[in-house]
Amino acid sequence: MASKTDPLAALRARLLTELPDDIAQARDAYHRLAGEAAGIMDAKEFSTHQGACKAALGHLESLIKLLRWACDGAEQAGGDESGDTESGSAVENLIAEARRTLRPS
Repeated sequence: MASKTDPLAALRARLLTELPDDIAQARDAYHRLAGEAAGIMDAKEFSTHQGACKAALGHLESLIKLLRWACDGAEQAGGDESGDTESGSAVENLIAEARRTLRPS
């Protein structure tokens, strides 16, 4: 039973508001970083670059998990569920796209 003064409910509400923009920024940063691979010539630089891409994806995945946690809490508290399914499929598509990008050719 979450009240309006419940700190956990307040955190979930704040995350629901802020995380979509944070995820979009992290996604954009990942796309910029992944796009830099074309200019990398030697194996060491490429390996370092791939490590940075994987770290960026890990950050993005953590933000997505946090958003899911916040959404689950909002649903349990009777919050607004609009767009949850659409948002979930968009997130799954983003993760799949990132995995395809990181796969060696």
